[in-house]
Amino acid sequence: MENVSNRIKQVVQKEYGLEVNSLEKATVGAGSDIWFVTCKEGRYVMKYPCESEMNHPRQEPMLCEYLIKSGIPACQFLKNRQGEYLSKDSNGRTFHVQRFLEGQMYEWNTAPKWLLMESAAMLGRIHTVLKNYRGLPIGIGEDYFRYMTPENALRSYEDSLRIAMEQKDVEVMEDLQYRIELMKRFPKYKFDIKRLTCQSTHGDYFISQLLCGEDKIQAVIDWTTACVHPVVWEIVRSYVYAASSCKEGEIDIEEFVLYVGEYCKYAELSDYDIDNMAAVFYYQIAVCDYYGQYYGAKADNRYIYLQQAKLSTKLLKWFEKNEEELKQCLRQYLKKQSLQVIGRQ
Repeated sequence: MENVSNRIKQVVQKEYGLEVNSLEKATVGAGSDIWFVTCKEGRYVMKYPCESEMNHPRQEPMLCEYLIKSGIPACQFLKNRQGEYLSKDSNGRTFHVQRFLEGQMYEWNTAPKWLLMESAAMLGRIHTVLKNYRGLPIGIGEDYFRYMTPENALRSYEDSLRIAMEQKDVEVMEDLQYRIELMKRFPKYKFDIKRLTCQSTHGDYFISQLLCGEDKIQAVIDWTTACVHPVVWEIVRSYVYAASSCKEGEIDIEEFVLYVGEYCKYAELSDYDIDNMAAVFYYQIAVCDYYGQYYGAKADNRYIYLQQAKLSTKLLKWFEKNEEELKQCLRQYLKKQSLQVIGRQ
């Protein structure tokens, strides 16, 4: 660890002209190594982002500049001595440095009521600001539904089950056996991606990316995975990681429809979005092998993938029984809201 610390101090001095007084390794985030850096000039965050088909660190600094100019509180990146946002250390690893932002970060499923509603509002604002932002890669799109199928997921789960059995991970084995049986009976969903509202977005918007004050969100961080997604997927995902009611995979339907209603004060959803909101999220967590990601990850914080896997399996069991009820409640609530708006006009 000492050698790593010395290397970081040297490269930060060389690339940014900052004299490092102290370093602290972050314990949050999966797939990326993050350090909190204290210098006489101030505090900074040094991040070795994971570069993959889901992570695109080269686009993040410019996107954050755009967001800040548009009134969305985001990260501020430093340019190195060459005038570039990305640098390389002596081992050839890519990293960037951004200003440290003050704020409290809440744990999964611990959002107080104000934060839950503020999160929905902030996501609506982000989607409105980024509605015409171009150049981000496609996340969940036509190719996703073409290749991420129940059949392919079944094969992946069987591979992960073999690893779990070798490592005697009993709880993981049980979860994977459930997923394998679910894939064999999974509904034949067909989504018309052209009818879903798909646009530029954060890509990983949830409670761990929100820095908070006493009663408001002070910044939205970690835009490395920004891409084009169906907005309904991110709405559901942001809720299930924030709401205390979801800790054991049980969604409070009444609370969730209020969350969607708060989002709709700032961004629009079509009838097709509403009708497919639950199904799109259910499908995604059903065909994504988070257990395989956990077993294949090299980062120190790889256990986060396992946390994600366990929560998503609990949610799968809830959605299998309650998807249709959630869909109908959303439809009724938003229809009622629309009628109230028309009545006031």
